[in-house]
Amino acid sequence: MWKKFKEWADIHGPIYRTSMMGQQFIIISDEKIAEELLVKRGNKYSGRPQIRALFDHKTGPGYVALMDRQDYWKEQRKWVHAAMADFHRHHFYGVIESEVRRFLAVLLIDPAKFHAYTREHCGRIMSRLAWDDATQGKENGESADCTLGRMSVSGPIVNTMTPLWHIPWALNPWKKFERAREDYQRAWWLNSFQLAKQRYLRGDLPENTWSYRYFAGLQQSGNSTLQQSAKDEEFASCMLGFQNLVGVITIAGPMEFFIMAMSLNPKWQKKAQEEIDRVCGDRLPTTADIPELPTVRACLKETLRWRSGVPLGVPHQCEVDDEFRGEKITKGTVILACEWAINRVPEKYPDPENYRPERYLEKGWPTYQEPLSRYPNMREGVGMHTFGWGRRTCLGQHIVDDEMFVSGAGLLWGFNLDRKRCPKTGEIIEFDTEATNAHVILEPDPFPCDIKPRSSERAARILQLYQDVRDELRV
Repeated sequence: MWKKFKEWADIHGPIYRTSMMGQQFIIISDEKIAEELLVKRGNKYSGRPQIRALFDHKTGPGYVALMDRQDYWKEQRKWVHAAMADFHRHHFYGVIESEVRRFLAVLLIDPAKFHAYTREHCGRIMSRLAWDDATQGKENGESADCTLGRMSVSGPIVNTMTPLWHIPWALNPWKKFERAREDYQRAWWLNSFQLAKQRYLRGDLPENTWSYRYFAGLQQSGNSTLQQSAKDEEFASCMLGFQNLVGVITIAGPMEFFIMAMSLNPKWQKKAQEEIDRVCGDRLPTTADIPELPTVRACLKETLRWRSGVPLGVPHQCEVDDEFRGEKITKGTVILACEWAINRVPEKYPDPENYRPERYLEKGWPTYQEPLSRYPNMREGVGMHTFGWGRRTCLGQHIVDDEMFVSGAGLLWGFNLDRKRCPKTGEIIEFDTEATNAHVILEPDPFPCDIKPRSSERAARILQLYQDVRDELRV
């Protein structure tokens, strides 16, 4: 769909109107127009459209990113923003680095499962940060994938043919499935929250968790025993649970695309590895190395441009009647800033179809910024539309920045990522680099990649690094 929207933009211009099943859409393919509507007029364009296959997502408290701008949304967004910023100041207390050691070890043992391991890796980090239970990593990834399926246009047919949602309960498979799915997910989040609360009261919940931060805040406000109503516990468990869940696929997909990009672009893989070797030597890269590894950061940044994880953009909804360039925009109109098209405006991104990390490293490119010890990154500067617009900007920029850097640099430090060859013919196995699932947030379809340690010494080092932290990981 995103490629069709770009095709229409090339014909009709950077902003146009269309409709589907009676719903009005405005499609934007220009960064400045998106800023005008979704940032400068954010007080009018920051609603979320109804996703029919979900219950009550606009009123909360389950999914802050899908709520309308109401009290639940304001309170959850404020808390999550502060928690992310606080943890980023401490670079997430080394949790990412220790989980990367495990990630490299499992890839060394069974590299063919890199798709599943990448998602589990991201799930473990988020579950460990939420309530110190990395064992939830795999289930967290599966829950995220299922939730995304429910909220995507390509998901249940009721998301496009909404009258079907109103079929009586006894004959309605979509409502029955969603009731069971949401009830299970809410119960899981609530149980994790209550277990974390018990651990906090016993004094054995680590301080480097968001749940610890939440409970400490309750005590600072005068609630020393952490007694809460069922409604307040539901609110808090959903806030922490969704923060946990949304950080899985939003990072797993880009990391899988990064593996793809490196295997397809050996020249850039080699440049990044040479930079890592020069700065880190036999030492695994950490967040402390961020300023010294601009090539690694450029390769990661270009991955998000080349294969956007949210190519349609996350939809906004017009909250009041408005007018733009003489055109009436009625309340309820859905606004899509098409990331796929915005990332391919040739004036901003020359040679847009090709993977060109040098656009962030060499003077003369429109996206070049100095100093290279700071830029490019995932927190500021050019290309931040990847994380959304205005009041709906993604709150996870800080963890994306740290997690993708440490994971990506660690992969290149430990492994060579090559095209897979047919064992019978020796020919490179071709695949569609644009093949993905059809969720609103994408992961690539499984693709072949040959992942091998860079040397026997590096393989032994990977295993030793994992052994050093194994006792502190819940595996």
